[in-house]
Amino acid sequence: MAQENPTATRAKAYQLNENPLIYGTIAEIGAGQEVARQFFRAGKTSGTVAKTVSAYDMQMSDEIYGVEQSGRYVSRTRLENMLDTEYSELIKRLPATRPAASTFFAFADTVAAKTREASRDCHGWMGVRFQHEPGAEPSQIIAHVRMLDEKNRNQQECLGILGVNLIYGAFKLSADPGKLVDALIDNLEWGRIELDFIEFEGPAFPEVNNRELNIRLVTSSLTPVAMFTPDGNAAMPADLLFKRQVLLLRGSFRPFLAVHQDMIQSGIESFCDDLATSQKNIVFFCEMNVARFLSEGLDEVSDLYDRVTSLTESGFHVMVTSHFRYFRLSEYFCRHDKRKIGFIMSVDNIQTILDDKYYEGMDGGILEALSKLLASDSRLLVYPNKMAGSDEITTIHNVAVPNHQKHLYQHLIHNGRIVALEPDTDRLTSFSPDRG
Repeated sequence: MAQENPTATRAKAYQLNENPLIYGTIAEIGAGQEVARQFFRAGKTSGTVAKTVSAYDMQMSDEIYGVEQSGRYVSRTRLENMLDTEYSELIKRLPATRPAASTFFAFADTVAAKTREASRDCHGWMGVRFQHEPGAEPSQIIAHVRMLDEKNRNQQECLGILGVNLIYGAFKLSADPGKLVDALIDNLEWGRIELDFIEFEGPAFPEVNNRELNIRLVTSSLTPVAMFTPDGNAAMPADLLFKRQVLLLRGSFRPFLAVHQDMIQSGIESFCDDLATSQKNIVFFCEMNVARFLSEGLDEVSDLYDRVTSLTESGFHVMVTSHFRYFRLSEYFCRHDKRKIGFIMSVDNIQTILDDKYYEGMDGGILEALSKLLASDSRLLVYPNKMAGSDEITTIHNVAVPNHQKHLYQHLIHNGRIVALEPDTDRLTSFSPDRG
């Protein structure tokens, strides 16, 4: 876990300030000028910072960076407009007056931080456009950050540290993008931020693999969830989830089997019928959880990239997560919006969900967990299992559950929170599910 160390952050800023060949602009909207402040506090700032700017007024912002057609000022497009404007101005005006070996950069962020007036999602976009060598075409790193501190002041401090880490990484760690990603939370305590999307591009990163780096955000504990679209690209969770209901199947998918396909098809049909909606209003994910394997040091993640690639090439949206318990996933989705969630699972997973040991450490035990798991009228869509070497089929109606949980279990079935999937029996095969 990274430990907060303001002195170390200022040391990074000072190291950049001491280099007369690194020079640029810092533009910040939404949480003060916290990145610039770190450089000023470090000393010798005139060696690095050509200009700082903070255009809070929307009309002023539009005058400088152009009218935001989406109306969203905390957005990727606004960040890219800021980087375009500031970097272009820098390159147009300064190279003739600076040493020939100079490298230039523009840093920008646009965030919605905590306010007294409103309770809102605290998040933002941050990026740096830079030359990795004198005269080079620019390279770029952009990231989406969620700020988890409860106080505005703490969020500001966190952004300042993160911004220094990003600029420092661009100039000092660009040869190793994986190491650069890990270093973004240097000098920050775990749990203060989440980075749920990152993208590298340009000549500084000739062999970069953005899919691999976004998986690394999860395995390095920078975010609990990374999402990928069928074209193989990393995606912003908010974009994929906007006005859509969520359906997912957890598995290792090593390999993807015909029974997985049948579970998915049965689950989609049932979920659409239940919601009286079409498939276009639902986003389905193959979800792979890495929490247990990371904590136990197992080699489950070694081929994670290949499995994500295989699933996206098969036309699926994919999630890589570190939320071990199902109800944590439900909390994650509800944090984005109140929505119905469908969890496709094998009937054998019911025994795990009704196991009190699964909820050790929770004050409210299984009742607290189920209240979170089934929030927003969510569903467990349960696929039957045919026992190996037998014609016996286990369903939600004959699966063995603990005696003291039977009334609770029947209550969940009666109220439609546990729903039986009913594929054709000739499609059923013996299946040992991934537990999670």
